[in-house]
Amino acid sequence: MTNFLKTKKVLSTVALASALLLSACGGGGTQNTASNTEGGGADPGKTHNLIISHFLPGNHPIQTQLFEEFGKTLNEGSNGRITQELYPSNALGDAGSHYDMAVTGEANIALSVYGYTPGRFPSVSVLELPFLAESAVHGSKIIGTLYNEFPEIQKEHSETHPLFLFTAEPAQILSVKHRIEKPEDLKGLRVRTPSPTGNAVLEALGATAVSMPMGEVYEALQRGVVDAAMVPLETLKNYNFHEIVKYVTIGNFSATPFYSVMNQATYDSFSESDKKLVDSLSGLPMSEKAGAIFDRDGKEGLEMVKKNGAEVIELTGDKLVPWQKALEPVAKKWIDDMKAKGLPSQEIYDRALELKAELK
Repeated sequence: MTNFLKTKKVLSTVALASALLLSACGGGGTQNTASNTEGGGADPGKTHNLIISHFLPGNHPIQTQLFEEFGKTLNEGSNGRITQELYPSNALGDAGSHYDMAVTGEANIALSVYGYTPGRFPSVSVLELPFLAESAVHGSKIIGTLYNEFPEIQKEHSETHPLFLFTAEPAQILSVKHRIEKPEDLKGLRVRTPSPTGNAVLEALGATAVSMPMGEVYEALQRGVVDAAMVPLETLKNYNFHEIVKYVTIGNFSATPFYSVMNQATYDSFSESDKKLVDSLSGLPMSEKAGAIFDRDGKEGLEMVKKNGAEVIELTGDKLVPWQKALEPVAKKWIDDMKAKGLPSQEIYDRALELKAELK
């Protein structure tokens, strides 16, 4: 990858105030230059400074390899009229507030995990069901296709302009002290969970689910606050879990879905040519690109933890059967719960299973 716009790693008070002021005015740092002509959004002379906020560390490849390239392409394609400022690590708000930040315009673009706002995006949680996604690219293609096909999923995002939806690679179970090979090995253990659906997975296995932001998991594992964590393998690299983890159980227990959305007023303020430029950086191609970043780092993280002497337990064949039996009720409960909310949950789940086979 080439070098892209430098990340704002350390925010001064002035920079933060400026970012908030920009986002509060007109839905996203948009100015009219002296070359403006009549036609509002169709004016090719309009400039935009996009405030992009996310919860991941500033050195995470989603920022360094995806958002920085995103900004470079927008800048070059608009002859320098579109610029961006990146605010990682929850600098502008906590992980659970990012969608609302995009709704209100506090951020022009926001990225976070759906599970941090429980209940707000019920349809999307189908991706969190066990054994559905087999890689991040695979899961990203599934969620992107489901969004395109189901109006109910689109409605859940109606307050913003979605750019791309994707998943991390499937969550596995990492532990410092506990070797986990059979479902009963989890009974009584405190395990970090990514979401309410993750809670259901762990509770079906007899574990105690502990909700916790990713930034707190390293210390919690190290100090024994939790006995294990259900997280993607990329955390072994990007959060340095390889330094402390001794056991890795691979079974594709869940996949964590992410969103990247734009403030609707910001998108509406673009000229038609700029909208096409943004659209070219949206949808399934970007979903797959984001997924590929997680898959690549997951493989690297697994190699790192192996070099440190950790044991990797892969649940395949007969070893996987008792896990599948133990987790059968989770999908049924999800279908029933979502149906009670008025959603076509059986259709969404059945289509997700079809896509699982079609999109490998």
